[in-house]
Amino acid sequence: MRAFNVMAIVAAGIVLSAGQAFAQTVVAPTAGCTATPARLEANKKVAMAFFAPNADRLALADPTYKQHNPAFLKGGKEAGLSDYEYFKSRFGGPRQGGPGGGAGRGQAPAPAAAGPQPPAGNPLEIVMAECDLVTVIHRNNRQDPTAAAGTFYEVFTFDTFRVRNGKLVEHWDGAVINPPAPAAGAPGAGRGAQ
Repeated sequence: MRAFNVMAIVAAGIVLSAGQAFAQTVVAPTAGCTATPARLEANKKVAMAFFAPNADRLALADPTYKQHNPAFLKGGKEAGLSDYEYFKSRFGGPRQGGPGGGAGRGQAPAPAAAGPQPPAGNPLEIVMAECDLVTVIHRNNRQDPTAAAGTFYEVFTFDTFRVRNGKLVEHWDGAVINPPAPAAGAPGAGRGAQ
């Protein structure tokens, strides 16, 4: 019983400390927001345009653009560029690939892989707006790395933008900094996409 009480206290401490950490990073609409339905729809159109084939992404971003994607923050810091300048370096041309194409984040399209291809996803599965924030939820299909080639699972990702005066001024997503891919022939090389 004593061990249970100690574990309960430790668990409560973890939950409370995690709650405080999350409370410090809450993303909220701009205070005093009074967006009309027409403004919400206009903001959604700006965010959705970012994912359109051949989108002029530079025209969508404001020079005050603030990035919260850790991989982009790291890349900008390593290049000595501001968030906006790094955005320009990554998205300076038209978006490559169509909806659900998988490139589109400033990367050249990947060559078609041999073998089974995943079903098409939906880059605009859910789009919702509150004041100056727009969240786009994307539906994708990925190879199950624990199963035979051609076994896919559905995954959802998101992008949230703050939109002001018809421009993207801030961005959040669920990205992480990934380790480098293993060299060819190294243990773990050649596994399915993750």
